[in-house]
Amino acid sequence: MSKIKILYNQEIKRSRWKIFFEKSRFSTPFQSPEFFDFINSISGMSAEAFAVEAGNQLQVLCVVTLQKEKGIKSYFSRRAIIYGGPLIAEDEKAFEAIEALLKAISQKVGENVIYLEIRNLNDYSDFKANFENNGWEYQSHLNIQIKLKNKSMDDINGMMKYNRRREIRLSYKQGALVKKVESKEEVSMLYSVLSNLYNERVKLPLPSLDFFYNLFNSPVGLIFLVRHGPNIIGGSFCVYYPKNTINTLYYCGIRDYHKKIFPTHLAIMGAIEFGLSNNLTAIDLMGAGKPGDEYGVRKYKAAFGGDLVEHGRFLKVCNKPLYHFGKFGLKIYQKFKK
Repeated sequence: MSKIKILYNQEIKRSRWKIFFEKSRFSTPFQSPEFFDFINSISGMSAEAFAVEAGNQLQVLCVVTLQKEKGIKSYFSRRAIIYGGPLIAEDEKAFEAIEALLKAISQKVGENVIYLEIRNLNDYSDFKANFENNGWEYQSHLNIQIKLKNKSMDDINGMMKYNRRREIRLSYKQGALVKKVESKEEVSMLYSVLSNLYNERVKLPLPSLDFFYNLFNSPVGLIFLVRHGPNIIGGSFCVYYPKNTINTLYYCGIRDYHKKIFPTHLAIMGAIEFGLSNNLTAIDLMGAGKPGDEYGVRKYKAAFGGDLVEHGRFLKVCNKPLYHFGKFGLKIYQKFKK
C-alpha cells in the first residue's frame, strides 16, 4: 500500500471531501462538511474531521462530534459520537486505512472523553474485525429506514399500517397541516413542545434552544411544523443532504391534543413528503432500540412501513469507572425527573 497520511480538519480540502462524500455508498448527511460546520457552530459542542489518504486518494473519512452536558455533569458526560459511521472507499486499501483512522481517533480524542461511539447507519459488517482489533465492541442496535427512491406517496401509504394511514387522513381532514419552519420564532415555539415532551415523558437531556436555532440556519437542517389553526401542535427536527437521505433527529406532538388529530404522525409525514418531492433516497427514523428489548418507539416507527435493519453500533470505553458511573447517574436522573 502507498504511504498513508492522516488529515485533520482544515487539512482536508473541501472539494475533495465533497467528491468523496458524493461518491461513497456509506454517505449520510452526518459525514458532510456542512454537518461538520453545523456542530462547530454550537456552544458546548465541537467536531473533528479525520481522513486517511493513500496514493493521493482519500480512503476513509469521518466526523467526530464531541459532546458533554452543562455544569458539573460535564465531567461525567464527555463523549465522542460518530453519527452515520465513516466514509470508506471501494478499494482494498480501505482495510488498512480504517485501522489508521481508528488509531488516530483514539490517540487524538480518546484521552479527553469517557467513551467513543459509532452509530452506524449503513452495513459495516465487512469491517467488523478491524474495529474489534482496535478495541471497539460491536453492540446490536436496530433502525428503521424507509426507501424513497422511485416511490410515490401511494407507494409509501401502501407500506403503512392501516391505522397509521387512517390517523394521518383524519388529521388532515380536521384541518391540521405540516410545513417547513420559516422563522426563529417558529423554532422557539416548536422547541417548547419538544422540551415539554422530554421533561414529562422521555426523561433525557435535551440540547439547548441554540442548537435548534443553528440547525434552522444550517444548509443540512430541516424543521417541519405541525399546525392546527393558530396552534403549533408538533413538528420534527431533521438533517438532510440533497440526493441523499433525510434523518429525523427529534420529533414531537402535543399528547391528546384532539381525538382525531395526531400531530406526531404529521411531523414525520412532513419529512417523508419533502424526501419524495426532492428525490431523496430514504428517510432514516434514527433508532429502534436493541433486539429482544421491548421498545414502544420501535413499534411506533414501524407503523410507517420501511425496513427494520440492524447496522449496530461500535463502542470503545476509554474510562471504565466514569463510564459506569455515568450510566448509573443517567438512571438516577431519569428517576428524579419522574
